[in-house]
Amino acid sequence: MLSGIYVPLITPFDESGAVAYAALEKLAASVLDQGAAGLVALGTTGEPSALSAAERRTVVAICGEAARSYGAQLIVGDLQLVEGATAALVTVPAFVRRRASGA
Repeated sequence: MLSGIYVPLITPFDESGAVAYAALEKLAASVLDQGAAGLVALGTTGEPSALSAAERRTVVAICGEAARSYGAQLIVGDLQLVEGATAALVTVPAFVRRRASGA
């Protein structure tokens, strides 16, 4: 069961545009130090679509390691990377109302 505050983490970038992995580690530790129940990786902040598959895997690995070290939970916004996660964020299909004709 999920309870508590789960912080959706940004993915920090350095001046060259590369993912700042050390900054991500510090950010994850910081929010968990402040009492978050868990982390949300690649969830709601929009940058996952700008990351390569390797970068997304590394972001999830870093967040997963931080969560494990604090006994916290991890929620992941990429269904291909949910191994080891507590839950996944998924987009539900859009509801489209059919016309009265059934088309």
